Amino acid sequence: MGVKRTGDWKKAKRMLSGERFRRLSQALEQATHKAALLLVREIVKGIHAQAPGGKAFVPNAESTIRKKKSSKALIDDKYLVNSITHKIIGDKAFVGLLRGAENKAKEDLVNIGAIMEYGATIQHPNGATIIIPPRPFLHPVMVKHQDDVIAFYRDALGSFFDSV
Repeated sequence: MGVKRTGDWKKAKRMLSGERFRRLSQALEQATHKAALLLVREIVKGIHAQAPGGKAFVPNAESTIRKKKSSKALIDDKYLVNSITHKIIGDKAFVGLLRGAENKAKEDLVNIGAIMEYGATIQHPNGATIIIPPRPFLHPVMVKHQDDVIAFYRDALGSFFDSV
């Protein structure tokens, strides 16, 4: 079973070579940056609003509120929310918490973020079981804005091909 090519492949090769390829790469890179910045902004906004992507967090337990002196989830000392970032790696973007990000107690924020995103059950040495419900702050935002991200790439490709 072979591949059947249709259309003008020589024209396609001309359109996607040399300077044009550089311009296409640049347009896609700009779309990637735009998407990453949108997601970072919306994740941070969602944490502050306590409803990332429009999905309200499960309220903190009364014992947690007493200990933190706040009912807000994921905002204890602002280390986590201030560490939400993006990194462009080749033709991909990473959005979230980078490994190595720590709070003032030198705890790895990636691990804390994973517990917040997915929840956890912790068996305390004194025998108590601590259940931390999921409070997803990444996935709901990415789902809510996936059409925006697609539109960034569609616009970048449309602008490129309109100019060729």
